[in-house]
Amino acid sequence: MALEGPGSAKAWDRPRWLALGALIAAFLIVCATAYLAPILALFGQRDPSRPGAPVASPATTPPPLDATHRVNVLLLGSDNDQKVQADAVLTQTMIVASIDPGHHQLVLLSIPRDLWVDVPGHGSEKIDAAYRQGGAALARATVEARLRIPIHYYAWVGLGGLVAVIDRMGGVDVDVLHPVLDDTYPDDLRGSGYGYTRVFIPAGPQHLDGDHALQYVRSRHGDLLSDFGRSARQQQVLLALQRRVSGMDLLAEAPALARDMNGHVKTDLDPLRAAQLALYVRALGLTDIQQVYLLPPLVADALSADGQQILVPDWPLIGQRMRQLFGNDLLG
Repeated sequence: MALEGPGSAKAWDRPRWLALGALIAAFLIVCATAYLAPILALFGQRDPSRPGAPVASPATTPPPLDATHRVNVLLLGSDNDQKVQADAVLTQTMIVASIDPGHHQLVLLSIPRDLWVDVPGHGSEKIDAAYRQGGAALARATVEARLRIPIHYYAWVGLGGLVAVIDRMGGVDVDVLHPVLDDTYPDDLRGSGYGYTRVFIPAGPQHLDGDHALQYVRSRHGDLLSDFGRSARQQQVLLALQRRVSGMDLLAEAPALARDMNGHVKTDLDPLRAAQLALYVRALGLTDIQQVYLLPPLVADALSADGQQILVPDWPLIGQRMRQLFGNDLLG
C-alpha cells in the first residue's frame, strides 16, 4: 500500500484541488504570478484580505463560458510590509487583464499607483489606497467607476510570493532597457521592516532571481521613466515568466508551487472559468498580447493639496483610449 505523505494526491482534499485548478487561470493571465494557493476560502463570497468585508459583485454579470465574450480580471499586487496590518497594504501593482476571445487578444492595462481618483466613499486619493481602504471590493469598484471597465474577477498576489515562484522556476531573463538605481529601496520583507537597501540593476540582458526580480518590478527611484518605467518593468517580468512557464511540467511542479504561494494569492475566480481562461491564455503568442500604459498626455504630474506627488488624469482623453481598447464593452 502506498504511503500518503504531505505531497501525495490523496493527502490533498478535493477543495484544495479545486483551489489549485481555479488559480491556474490567474497564474497564466498574469504570466505565472498567481498560479497556486490551496485555500478553499478563495472561492467564498468574502475577501480573505479584509476579514468581514464582502467582495463587491462586478458591475455587470460575468459573461457566459463561450468564445465570444470579453473577460476582465483585475490583477492586484502588494508587498507584505511588516509595518502595517496585513489587510491594510497599498497595491503597488494594478493591471487589468482583458481576455478577448473574439479577437484572439489579451490586453494588459497598467494603472499607475499614483493616479488621483475619487475612491467611492473616501474622497480623492491615489488609486493604490483603494485596496487598503476596502480590499478587493473597493479596488474593483474604483476601477469600474473611474475607467468604466467592468471587472468580472480579481486576483491578488503578494509580492513575497513572487519571489518564491521565480526562485522555484530558476529565475527569469529580462533585457533591462534602463538601469535601475535606488538608494532608498524599502527592505520591508526582512527584520523589523523599517530598513532600506541599495538596489542597482544595470542595463542589458540580465538573469534575475526572485529577490532581484522583486526589486526590479518594485523600485520607484532612479528609473529614467519614473513610475511609468516601473509599470513597464512589471509587465516585462510577467512576460518573462510566461516564457519560463512554457517549458515547465506544471503538474509535476504543482505541489511545490502551491506551498510557495500559500497565503500569497486571493481570487474570486471559480474553477470552471479558471480552467477555460487557462486554456485560452496558454494558446496566445506574444503578438496576441497588447501592453498598454496610462502615459502623458493621458496623465500629468502634480502635487495634491497635502503635498503628495500624484498623477492627475485627463478623463476625456482616457475615455477615448478606453473606447479604443474596449469598444462597446465599457460600462455606460
